[in-house]
Amino acid sequence: MKKYIIIALIGGFTTPVLAQEQERDSLPDTMQLGYQMEMSKKTIAGSARSVSSDVLDKAPEIDIAKALYGKIAGLNVYQGKGSSTENTPSLSIHGNAPLILVDGFPRSLSDISNSEIESIQVLKDAVASALYGVRGANGVILVTTKHGHDDKLKITAKYQYGISTQFRKPEFADAYTYANSLNSALALDGLESRYNSNELNAFKNNTFPYEYPNVNWWNEVYNKMADSHRLNLTFDGGSERFRYYSVIDYMHDKAFFNNKQSDGRYSTKPSDVRLNIRTNIDVDLTPSTFFKVGILGKLQESNNSYFIGNSSTNALSEIIYNTPSAVFPVRHADGTYGGNSTYGANNPVALLESTGNYRTTYGTLLANATLKQELDILLKGLSAEVSVAFDNSGSMYDTAAKEYKYMDTQASLLSDGTLVTTPVTYGKDSETLNHDDSKFKSLYMRSNIQAKINYLLKSGVHDLNASLIYDQQSYTSNGRNKGAKRQSGILYATYMYNDRYAVNGVLNYSGTAYLSEGDRFHLYPAVSAAWVASNENFMKTIETINLFKLYASYGISGWDGNMQHELYRQSYGSTNGGTYYFTNNASDFYGLAEGELPVENLTIEKSQKVTYGMELNAFKNRLSVYLEGFYERRSNILINGASSVSGIIGIGVNLLNEGIQEYKGFDASISWNDRIGKDFSYSIGANTSYVDSKVINDGQEYQQYDYLYTKGNRVGQKFGLEAIGFFHDQMDINNSPVQTFSTVRPGDIKYKDQNGDNKIDEQDMVKMFGSNVPRFYFGVNLSASYKNFEISADFQGMTGVTTNLLNSPLYKPLVNNGNISNTFLNNETPWTPENAANATMPRLTTQSNANNYRANSLWYRDGSFIKLRNLYLSYTFPKKMIRFADMKVYLQGSNLFSLDNISFADPEQLGAMYPSTRSYWMGVKFNF
Repeated sequence: MKKYIIIALIGGFTTPVLAQEQERDSLPDTMQLGYQMEMSKKTIAGSARSVSSDVLDKAPEIDIAKALYGKIAGLNVYQGKGSSTENTPSLSIHGNAPLILVDGFPRSLSDISNSEIESIQVLKDAVASALYGVRGANGVILVTTKHGHDDKLKITAKYQYGISTQFRKPEFADAYTYANSLNSALALDGLESRYNSNELNAFKNNTFPYEYPNVNWWNEVYNKMADSHRLNLTFDGGSERFRYYSVIDYMHDKAFFNNKQSDGRYSTKPSDVRLNIRTNIDVDLTPSTFFKVGILGKLQESNNSYFIGNSSTNALSEIIYNTPSAVFPVRHADGTYGGNSTYGANNPVALLESTGNYRTTYGTLLANATLKQELDILLKGLSAEVSVAFDNSGSMYDTAAKEYKYMDTQASLLSDGTLVTTPVTYGKDSETLNHDDSKFKSLYMRSNIQAKINYLLKSGVHDLNASLIYDQQSYTSNGRNKGAKRQSGILYATYMYNDRYAVNGVLNYSGTAYLSEGDRFHLYPAVSAAWVASNENFMKTIETINLFKLYASYGISGWDGNMQHELYRQSYGSTNGGTYYFTNNASDFYGLAEGELPVENLTIEKSQKVTYGMELNAFKNRLSVYLEGFYERRSNILINGASSVSGIIGIGVNLLNEGIQEYKGFDASISWNDRIGKDFSYSIGANTSYVDSKVINDGQEYQQYDYLYTKGNRVGQKFGLEAIGFFHDQMDINNSPVQTFSTVRPGDIKYKDQNGDNKIDEQDMVKMFGSNVPRFYFGVNLSASYKNFEISADFQGMTGVTTNLLNSPLYKPLVNNGNISNTFLNNETPWTPENAANATMPRLTTQSNANNYRANSLWYRDGSFIKLRNLYLSYTFPKKMIRFADMKVYLQGSNLFSLDNISFADPEQLGAMYPSTRSYWMGVKFNF
């Protein structure tokens, strides 16, 4: 057998692979475009990237977006924040949030689980974007669910147990360290110390644990581990005319919060329970009439303390971050909670266990049906179909709320060591609970109707596929002006000559109710062409090449996702309307006055997009290479008009339709799949995306200096003051340009005077570091199997992204009665007169300090990272060994490590206060 050395160089990774030439199963030859259209990949002048159900089946989390880290070129997945009820990742294609379609209808990816999904495709070429009109500009993620097969019933049952641990949790300072740091900060602020030597010793020696406590609030509120259970059942079968596929998916997840029960009248046990039930049914009513229906029912119930449920998990975590270990105990000797007038009723433990409970129940129903009639009796290749969908989702909550009593001892230690207290008690312990039962929290309904006439012609070397489509969408949500309505009339056609030359075209007349009557519809055209060079006679002799295709596309599409209702109307309000006193009680009544001006010539955001690329499959489809370049100009972006339009007329301008941005870059992937001998197979793949952007117009007003303009820079480019050190003493301050943001003291940050006017102000802001949008993002996927063993690893990373240390609450220590952490003290050296030469951070301060805590070069950091997102190991016991079924047992880990420049926290979650997680899973799956 021939041997080949394949060098995969992509995204900064070089992987030598020794491969042997061997037969492989043919690759899938079709792709979904939505609107119930399935096309041959060769006829499409674009390239949809996808993941299959085999990959998704290894996803341990119920949120399927977490299975897509680093999987598809062009798609970036950003990690979510908070506990499982809130931790939903966000998706981005080249920096913009895509439209997500499930079985062709707009839906949330969080509503479905991995066992329901056949494939996920990313569509981002110009024709695919134009196909979806006013919603297509950001690209489309198309999710196709599984359908039954004409076969005997097949059942799978899977159970897994997961344990989550805290990843890079903060370490807060003990009471003695906090008290010393606070005294130092007060001294540097020119203020008196808070604690005397006796009080410092009391903290150090734990002499008076209630008056001078030392509380590790993090450990008091959080468990070290949280666990999760998941059970999944699938049923697949049917006959030639009736087929079904059903899924039951159950999950029970517990957050890190301690379950400290203080009152038997309610439960604060944290939980997230979800149940998904799906059924897809396909019926061949006649040899030419086909009907299919899909129904998903989802129930979810979450339970938390009243404080968390009424706000968020991050709200309690923020209080933990800001509550020093020394300020009050968890409870006093008599059982009363600790607290004081400075921090109010914000004892973290009391908020967790003694504010009552908040239980939320979510219900979701997603239903869709399609009826297709072949009309060969009228014209061979003609067919018609209609699809309808109706979604309904709502949530209700019930609460048991109460207050708690807390005490401040107002302790002090005299010079002779005498303890003096003057206790003050606040609040009350509620004798009865305040119940709020079964009220709606949210509600939405979505309906969709699609009708299509399709004509398919195959005649010799000619292949034509043409569709005329009508699409109508309606979304209604509780609240004023929160709904949306859209309509589209679409003509789509693809023609292929002799299996070599393809042309695709789309004309979409699409409208949205966000615009005014008479101007709601616009035309979105696109065209693409492809050359399947591998089907040319001169290439058919090259046996090593299975597919070589070149393609290009150009088109226009829209995006109304950032629109609001009635922007085109003049607003009126009480502002500047004056008051008038009348009626018997001489009450004052407000008048009405003109508000901000409407948006003139309002329209939706427009995208002009060019894509061009190639696909190569070689060595009997072992090698797959994909490369696609793109250029996009986004115009009519809504921007702030107040900064660019003079207020001389006396009425403000809110928004303008004048923003322009440009994007360019490429997506690429390479993979090698092979089998060596009978028992060993392996796969190596890598993908990367490069995105460069430019601001053409963002409405910025006139700037005195060119370096202040955002125009011409990347979208999201960081600007800030250039830090050049710390002030040594008052003489240094006097001899430096005047700092205008706040009064400065020795140890504050010194900035470079960019314009030479001898003062530091907003005119000295310059471009620095990069953007909050990554320039490169990439993934590496490795897998191998030997006999019944299987192992896989998935990596994800990004570079060219800038983060800000000020997003972390750890980097404003002691400010406004805040806390300080060992994490900060061990990683940084705050300025003091003694260590000025080694200082990495400005002086500690108890005050807001607008000079130090603002955008500058000291706080910006490279946010690049590489993470091991998933590591999977399994062994399958064949049916002949255990008699009744195949049995797969597996171990899995997610977010196992991160290589980055932010060592003290997760670089994706600097602003998150709920712990970032590392998870381990074990499971068993039966195939009956």
